[in-house]
Amino acid sequence: MGSIVWIVIALAIGSTALYVYTVWYRARLPALEMPPGEELPATHLQRYAGWTLLEVGFLTALAAAIIVFFGPKAWWSQDGVRITVTIILLVALASYLVFYMAIRKLRDRDDALVDERDLVILNRSGAGVGGAMMAVMAVWMIALVEAYNDTGMVPSYYLYLVFWSLVMTNVIASLAGILLAYRRA
Repeated sequence: MGSIVWIVIALAIGSTALYVYTVWYRARLPALEMPPGEELPATHLQRYAGWTLLEVGFLTALAAAIIVFFGPKAWWSQDGVRITVTIILLVALASYLVFYMAIRKLRDRDDALVDERDLVILNRSGAGVGGAMMAVMAVWMIALVEAYNDTGMVPSYYLYLVFWSLVMTNVIASLAGILLAYRRA
């Protein structure tokens, strides 16, 4: 179960790396001057991304909690638990797919629900995804090498966990990139 703790640490490091990158990137943007007491209203893209991030984050945390509760080895050997976790993660991916289909539909409409700023943010939202995934992969590699250094053989169920953690890191970092791009320093 010690490796599961490393997963949480990896996700924290990936999230921190994404946050640091976005803060650095925002510092390079010109300041937006608004009249006192006024704020920019949330765009459709921003609202959809926020709700999707909340849903995907909840489902990912639920799947991780189930794995932590049962342990990786028991999770892998019990078909019901493994299938439940896989279905939860597939539902999270389906939610992400619905998000992008909705945004594509909004983008293709002529009533300006998605403007140029939204398109630029959408196109640049993946800027921190690679760094977040590399951080998660690095933590996984360090944890697994240290845990199985004596035998040199990593159980296959950890490879499955590495796969899902990278997929969900990609989704969460992409959605977080959209939301963070709207924030102004």
